[in-house]
Amino acid sequence: MDLNARTQKAVRNAGEIVGTELSAEQRKALAKVIEGVVIEAVRESAASCGKAAQACCSPDEDMAHKISREVKAAREALIANLSSLR
Repeated sequence: MDLNARTQKAVRNAGEIVGTELSAEQRKALAKVIEGVVIEAVRESAASCGKAAQACCSPDEDMAHKISREVKAAREALIANLSSLR
């Protein structure tokens, strides 16, 4: 399931929890909030992974830099994907 589908599912679930049909404007606003939280979580997770990679690979700086670059590239791709959902 892609990120847009997951966001829409979360919006539907929120509407069911509230027990009312959300308007198009409310669904759009809620989707934007969910996407923002996901982007923030991805950034924090990527930073944490990068720090862990550098800590565990510090004797091999080249390996740590390679892992860090891969993590950053994956994070940027995910953020670009999330941003395109807006």
